Amino acid sequence: MREVDLKRRWRPLAAVLVLCSLFTAGGTAVAAPARTANACGPVMFVLPGYQDGGAFNLLKPELAPNGANPVRIPFPNAQQDINLYADVDAGVANLRTALYNLYVKSNCDLNTKVYIVGFSLGALVAGTVLETEPPGRNIQGVLFSDGRRQSGESNWPGDPGGLIGKLPVPGPGGAGLRPLDGFKYPTLTLCNGPRSAGGADGICFLGNIADLNGYFTSHPFYTFDVGAELRAHGEGPYPNNLRNRVIP
Repeated sequence: MREVDLKRRWRPLAAVLVLCSLFTAGGTAVAAPARTANACGPVMFVLPGYQDGGAFNLLKPELAPNGANPVRIPFPNAQQDINLYADVDAGVANLRTALYNLYVKSNCDLNTKVYIVGFSLGALVAGTVLETEPPGRNIQGVLFSDGRRQSGESNWPGDPGGLIGKLPVPGPGGAGLRPLDGFKYPTLTLCNGPRSAGGADGICFLGNIADLNGYFTSHPFYTFDVGAELRAHGEGPYPNNLRNRVIP
């Protein structure tokens, strides 16, 4: 699904971006919460892009990997939401709450398979949590068009990396390109490259200012078929927890 009204919303934004416990206090044991029925099967937490970009396919159960249940994580991403920094922070808080509910309120094992998937604005949210969530859980990340996408360890020589990671000040989701060993969990990050039908995606592959045109021609066009992408590129573990692919 295309992000709606791209030109009117993002032309000024693009210019701005470029410029710029089990015990109580008394020691009494507290019973563990009861396991919630059907809560502990494979789950896929989905963070769409601006104006729900990608949500149509990302929320289709038939496109989810290994029978995972797609669950949308709400965060501000509508046309009236103009503070991208606050929007990403809200999404991070909501995704962390969903993980807390899974492991604590629903009492699911840490080995419960969890996919964290984000596109564009949602990728900045998902990527932040994949970088900061405590290790030791069975999590796989998939990012489509991450604005802080790494420039190294990809299949494209001279890969420039993402737009947000090149801002002179911290952008939404943090400062700079994500470090090679930044992810705590295996993460597949995907970006439309120069040979894509609409050219390179200007959000995740910014070689020069002209590549911002790729925001309108290439950025909205991904399969968002998470199951197929993981079959094609493999699930983790990956070296440095990163599988960085330019497509096609």
